[in-house]
Amino acid sequence: MLEIGAYRGELTALLLDWAAGSGAAITAVEPDPPAELLELGEARPELELLEETSEEALRRPGRADAVVIDGDHNYFTLSRELELIAARATGAETPLVMFHDLCWPHARRDTYYAPERVPPEARQPLVHDAGLAPGEPGVVENGLPFTWAAAREGGERNGTLTAIEDFIAARDGLRLAVIPAFFGFGVLWHQQAPWAAAVAAAVEPWDRHPVLARLEANRVAHLVSNFARARELEREREWRERQEELLCAMLGSSAFALAERLARLRARGRPTFSREKVRRALGR
Repeated sequence: MLEIGAYRGELTALLLDWAAGSGAAITAVEPDPPAELLELGEARPELELLEETSEEALRRPGRADAVVIDGDHNYFTLSRELELIAARATGAETPLVMFHDLCWPHARRDTYYAPERVPPEARQPLVHDAGLAPGEPGVVENGLPFTWAAAREGGERNGTLTAIEDFIAARDGLRLAVIPAFFGFGVLWHQQAPWAAAVAAAVEPWDRHPVLARLEANRVAHLVSNFARARELEREREWRERQEELLCAMLGSSAFALAERLARLRARGRPTFSREKVRRALGR
């Protein structure tokens, strides 16, 4: 099994545990592995860790029986990965392919870990440090944050699900099931594979299931609203800190002390502002 996009290795560890009892071999691909994945590789010597891009890994000799793709979520990269997989085996020999992120926000909108790895002509118009929210094809101030994303959702050659659908449309016998939970889990297989019936029995009952889709929509809505509220609270905290800093500076200011004395004279001892009021505002 080949895992493209291992990141910190959470799924990799589960795959290794499964492989220990099944006789499978696990290869993980991560061009810039974080410390957690490197530590997993040291602790589990049976793991083959390739510190290279998916294209480099898929051009190596040999082929996988199953591939998990959770890498760079854009049309160009995923299309290249699928083409390289298909170049090794077609028809009933096509490996089982599993995907993450086939629902919102990646289904119809490209995101990029490293835009420079994608040819300029193959990239969507980009936005940097953008907020995305369901139902909004553009960007929003308090949406889920993405470092690099397509400026608009939808259209040709945009998104993970679009890439897979275009790949299937050019070939016969392929079947895709999408389970709409936790940003979308997809399974692709050839219907003539000897294990096709077993896979279909496991995943087809959940394919585009309307109840799961509704639950996922609610989950994402809460995720976005909670993130937006957290941003608001952070801005309020920063505003309070700036106000407190300003008030503290006023307490130590000789100009403010002089203004207070003048205010007392004009207000006959009852000024509209004073250092005492500032101390109370600061809780001192």
